[in-house]
Amino acid sequence: MGITGLRQVSVPVADLERAVGFYRDVLGLRHIATFGSIAFIDTGGVRLILEAAGSERGASVLYLKVDDIRAGRADLEANGVVFDDEPH
Repeated sequence: MGITGLRQVSVPVADLERAVGFYRDVLGLRHIATFGSIAFIDTGGVRLILEAAGSERGASVLYLKVDDIRAGRADLEANGVVFDDEPH
């Protein structure tokens, strides 16, 4: 499949503003942007996505970096993985 790394991690949070403040002000990480109920934090290589509780997902999500996303999906489907959405 050609996984080359971890690109993003999505984490649900109870209070988005408070979580952004913690990662930015306490840990010193860079707040990239906030769009509605989602905030992006730069951790120096892997982007942290904070999602307000009650958003569509509600569970942690890992975004893997691959050489060819379509081929990677085909490999996973051939091994029985079922997808809810298109790759992005």
